[in-house]
Amino acid sequence: MTGSFISLICAVNLVLPPSQESLRGNEPAPPALIEKKDIPYYEGEGKDPKKHRLDLFIPKGAKGAKVLVFVHGGAWVQGDKGFMGIYSSFGKYLARNGIVAVVISYRLAPGVKHPGQAEDVARAIAWTVKNIGQEGGDPGQIYLCGHSAGGHLVSLIGCDSSYLVKEGVNSKVIRGVVSLSGIFDVSKVGFGHIFGWEYEGKKGASPVKQVRAGLPPFLLICADKDFPVCSPEECRKFKKALEAKGNQVDLQVISRSNHLKVFFDAMQKEKQVSNLLLKFLESNGPIKDPG
Repeated sequence: MTGSFISLICAVNLVLPPSQESLRGNEPAPPALIEKKDIPYYEGEGKDPKKHRLDLFIPKGAKGAKVLVFVHGGAWVQGDKGFMGIYSSFGKYLARNGIVAVVISYRLAPGVKHPGQAEDVARAIAWTVKNIGQEGGDPGQIYLCGHSAGGHLVSLIGCDSSYLVKEGVNSKVIRGVVSLSGIFDVSKVGFGHIFGWEYEGKKGASPVKQVRAGLPPFLLICADKDFPVCSPEECRKFKKALEAKGNQVDLQVISRSNHLKVFFDAMQKEKQVSNLLLKFLESNGPIKDPG
């Protein structure tokens, strides 16, 4: 999976949405937004001045807007909230569609093992609940979204409320979880340097093993040609586990796609993944137009 990020770098200039400066002809400029960068979200013991940071992308004039916290991928060992502008572009896309986007960094392995990454995501969510109302967002309308390893982390927090409880957050503020090519059973990957080598430890880190009743709705999106640990088969197993406990879940397998294309298509207008994401965010009421 780490090798996929080499391909990601090569793909950047091919698939990133055009900037405002590149728009031509009579096409209208995209809606205005406000960016706030490098905000610290955790100042406690063991704080990391580089990784405990987040960026905000806010629709101009937003008031009580829905909020999406995005967690990047990178096999738990690489990546950050910007990553050459890729994840920033996703934040901008969401803001231009009326969503307050919170794009976070978190500490990585091997320096930090599980559950450190999940704890960092919970800390960023806690910061969001406490502060996003001052930034035009609704702290009671928070959605989680992650790609690859990030899909694993948001799914784990969506299933196991203990991470949020530890940060003093009521898990009910999470209105939905979106996994883009996420991993739900880490017992199927090596990565002992992240999760340990014992089954019980990996079980606790596996969203599919932590499913219970009363979870927020899930949207699972993967590619027909995804990595084996993110395959449609693995997604179906997670879907089955969620449904067995009476939870709401939608699984969409994207045809003629792959692990990277799924994410890039999430930030391109009228692509299937983007449409599914925005529709899911509207499921608990329409997205507010700040204009």
